[in-house]
Amino acid sequence: MKREKKQENFPWKKVLVIAVGVLFVFMMVLSAMGMSWLQSFRSVMTNDTVTIGLTIRDAYGRPIFTTDENLYRTGITAGVPVFLAAPLTVRAGYAGNPGVNGINAQNYYLSEGGQQLKFGLLGQELDEIDIAVLSMKKGDVKTISFSYAEPLELTLDSKEFTAMGGNFTQTSPGDLIPLGISETPVVEGSVVNSTAQNTAWRIGTIASKTANSIVVDHRYPTADITVEKIG
Repeated sequence: MKREKKQENFPWKKVLVIAVGVLFVFMMVLSAMGMSWLQSFRSVMTNDTVTIGLTIRDAYGRPIFTTDENLYRTGITAGVPVFLAAPLTVRAGYAGNPGVNGINAQNYYLSEGGQQLKFGLLGQELDEIDIAVLSMKKGDVKTISFSYAEPLELTLDSKEFTAMGGNFTQTSPGDLIPLGISETPVVEGSVVNSTAQNTAWRIGTIASKTANSIVVDHRYPTADITVEKIG
């Protein structure tokens, strides 16, 4: 006598119920997250408002400006007069920023009583940052190299440097010095004046030194960009 094989029916109904339950939970999670989860899939497009983390470094790789608190603390411990600011909001693909953009920041070595100063981000630098974020996604990190149209150098004789509070005898190439530039110059006749209210600061590096003068360079070769939010 032939034994008949027992036919087992696949429990489709149970699977369907489980699948619907999982889908329901998944949709509830997405609903709780709002639309922010979509940012991980979309790239930055022209005219998007983008919040970025930014660290600008000098030719020696030292951080001069950063939005990273840990890097800021490391910098000041190493004696670097680095500026700390909140994450920046930029306009993707934009070109034509003002010549000097004062970014509210703090600086352990330059701030008196902890008051905020302004870091002078040049329009050319901000233009290149605005363009660099195009096609990036949330969480992406990129290092860019600034391309300056002209050298940003300042020559100071020994007397001028001493009048700024520097020690000409002891200073040497590679040393860092603060430079004040005007964010909104006040023109009085043929004289351009700068006030404490419109002064932004950059950190220059002594590029060379002679017996009577020094050359200070305030170009920054690279910047690290992290996209934190789109829109």
